[in-house]
Amino acid sequence: MDNKIDYNTLLDFSAGKYSYSDYLKVKHWFSHVKNDKVTEKQLFNQWKEFAVNSGHEAESMHHIFEKIQYHILLEEKKREKKTYLWHYYRQAAAILLIPVLAFSLWFYLHPKPDAQPVAESWVEINAPDGSRVEFFLPDSSSGWLNSGSKLKYPAVMGENRHVELTGEAWFNVKHKDNFHFTVCVPDMDVKVLGTQFNVTAYPGDAFTDVVLAEGKVEINGKAGVFNYTLSPDEKISFNRETKSLNLNQVDASRYSAWKDGYLIIDNEPLGQVVSRFERWYNADIEIQDVALKNYRFKATFKDEPLEEVLRLIAVTTPIKYSIEKRAVDEKGVYKKKKVTIKLK
Repeated sequence: MDNKIDYNTLLDFSAGKYSYSDYLKVKHWFSHVKNDKVTEKQLFNQWKEFAVNSGHEAESMHHIFEKIQYHILLEEKKREKKTYLWHYYRQAAAILLIPVLAFSLWFYLHPKPDAQPVAESWVEINAPDGSRVEFFLPDSSSGWLNSGSKLKYPAVMGENRHVELTGEAWFNVKHKDNFHFTVCVPDMDVKVLGTQFNVTAYPGDAFTDVVLAEGKVEINGKAGVFNYTLSPDEKISFNRETKSLNLNQVDASRYSAWKDGYLIIDNEPLGQVVSRFERWYNADIEIQDVALKNYRFKATFKDEPLEEVLRLIAVTTPIKYSIEKRAVDEKGVYKKKKVTIKLK
């Protein structure tokens, strides 16, 4: 490497303005001529000439040499630190790599037991008595659960989409080509491709009902042998006691109005309506006179409290009622309302 160097390079280096190649050049030069009096004198004369021409004050070359030495030492420290870190990380990586390689070798060479089927995971949604719950399924289908109902569905829905219902629910099924959606209840399976419909299958009720609003559904019986395809505004009822099936033309919107807060009684016997009142208002209702159970009436209520509903029914029917004060059990929890209905 050439031992000659320009004083401008030294000046920039002493001010910390240099590249890595400048550093190597200055370091080589400085290690050979820093004690060379002749070279120092020549540089000093060049510096005095430069200072006079540029208006700077002449400065001792010793001071510049001290700055050069400082930056050389500083750069060497940086290089030493980088080298140390590189060796440290390389050693650490080598240490960590050993168990990884050992595990990989064991995994591929170790004999594997026969794969066991993964158990299907299910999710359950509950709508407590006196409430209505909106739900959304993994396949983008949605709907509502009525009071006292339960819906179970697989956490991962595959090609065969199926859910299990206890109680009442309204479904808005997302259409997917060749991917059926099935609602399973104790008496039947309701299979659809994409539609809106209502299913009622409470354990204590005498009937299982399906009402179709849009699209088509296929009803496949379990307890009895039947198969039927439902069209919009049709209602199919399965009598659990007689195992008989009944089909009617209806206004489907009336059977899903409950999700919007409407309680609609459409010429139904009081004995059948009472169970709906009990779930809707989370109450126990007793009809003391058997004749009242067959008494039919029509009414529509919108978010009315139980007391107001009973008062309005009593205006149009020959009944009287009493509501007991809610008691507290041994755990400090309020019990259900107790209502008694009888003839006037």
